[in-house]
Amino acid sequence: MKRSSGRRALKRHLIAGLIVIAPLTATAWVLTWIFQLLDGLLGRFLYPGIGAVLGRERIVIPGLGLLSLFLLLVGVGWLTERAIGSRIIKWWNGVLESVPVVRRIYGASNRIVRTVFSKESKPFTTVVAVEYPAPGRWAIGFLAGNAPAETRERLGELLAVFIPTTPNPTTGWVVLTSPEQVVPLAMSVDEAFTLILSAGSVHPQEPAEPPVAATIPPPQE
Repeated sequence: MKRSSGRRALKRHLIAGLIVIAPLTATAWVLTWIFQLLDGLLGRFLYPGIGAVLGRERIVIPGLGLLSLFLLLVGVGWLTERAIGSRIIKWWNGVLESVPVVRRIYGASNRIVRTVFSKESKPFTTVVAVEYPAPGRWAIGFLAGNAPAETRERLGELLAVFIPTTPNPTTGWVVLTSPEQVVPLAMSVDEAFTLILSAGSVHPQEPAEPPVAATIPPPQE
């Protein structure tokens, strides 16, 4: 009896420890990945140069690449607000848009970044439910805005909704659907991402509930 009670206590402690450690580990892993990614953007060029100046093969100074990236962004932003800097940026944009292959990539990236950081337009701030991929089946998505003018002229008034996938919400589908089929939800973007990442098992600000049992009709003879 004592052995059975000890096993249950050990299992309970193990689960309690996992609940505390797992989110911290996941958070630390994501933050470390982001730090290494941003630090390496300029660090891959800075560290070999510093090592060559000091007579060593390579010197890694964690955070130097990230700090340099921050200063570079601030410097370019400050230069863009000046008259001569604005003309230089405009000239540089014209050069990039004149190259056939680069023009498509740079033009699309430029429009995406300007849309995301625009003060007038803030996409992906409204969580919605859309009837997708079939009638009676609903998916959680983010309202991106109005559909392109051509599709609205041909198909009627439509909205563009981004439906992320599970467990990787950075990929997904763009669905064009009528406003009547889009149901705004009260949950926040963070709550929606939590719901998607957990494959629907973690509900926003709600106690855990057992899933509703699905009723399977008997086979027809």
